[in-house]
Amino acid sequence: MADECKHGFDDGLCAICFPPPEPEAKPAPAPVPRSARSTTTRSGRPPARVPGASRPTIASDAPRLDLKAMRIYHVTHIDNLPPILDAGALLADAAGAAPVVDLAAPHAREYRRGAAIDGTDAVVADYVPFLLTTDAHVWNAVRTATPDPRLGEDAVKRAPADFVIFVSSLTSAQAGKAEVAGTIVVSESDAAVTGAAVATEWADVQRLLQRLHRDEEGAGLDGAELLVRECLPLDDVALIAVANEPVRDRVRAELAGAGVRARVAVYPPWFQPTAESAE
Repeated sequence: MADECKHGFDDGLCAICFPPPEPEAKPAPAPVPRSARSTTTRSGRPPARVPGASRPTIASDAPRLDLKAMRIYHVTHIDNLPPILDAGALLADAAGAAPVVDLAAPHAREYRRGAAIDGTDAVVADYVPFLLTTDAHVWNAVRTATPDPRLGEDAVKRAPADFVIFVSSLTSAQAGKAEVAGTIVVSESDAAVTGAAVATEWADVQRLLQRLHRDEEGAGLDGAELLVRECLPLDDVALIAVANEPVRDRVRAELAGAGVRARVAVYPPWFQPTAESAE
């Protein structure tokens, strides 16, 4: 096993102990002739597309998302650990999940129990929900105590440090499942919202993830949701992220009491508001 830093991450993977280098200053670009400049409105926005004109294309050199290394995140309250450890898996609502502290608003949970996933015989409640980034809008609402129709009032009032984040990977989630349509689902927004783009076939899932990654330089992932049918075994969890050492010690004690082995990593930035919300 690789050496770990004091926060529980492998050496080189912690942004606190191994901060990324400052970007090198780029030379000022040469002036562009007026005739070659793109036209914008006074507001700075590009003009509306002329009917019949071709749609703007994505640059061919735009970076692609490395799906094999892609992480997925399931946020829950620390008081929900005992039933999760007893089950040995993260369970879908319809598969018997029994949270002590329910993050979902009652009406939102009930709606997901009846919201069908197009192209499948399932509803949203048949799946375990995952975020595609720790900057996800719904998680940031918890971190900033901002009301959100998807979240219960009690969940928003809880301290962010009282939550834990189960971290897995797309590779682990789809292992042995990708060939069966509907076992892995990706939605560009809350999967229960009518009109959201949803992918259920594995090839379509990959394409949608790439598009969300390219949209607004990755911001498309902030509102997206990945769903795993029925459950995700704890063996497929790479680590459990926590906000501080006291929470880490409590989580480790609960894991030991349940006979579950899992890495616990302290990573405060994931539990703090994003820079945009702090402005």
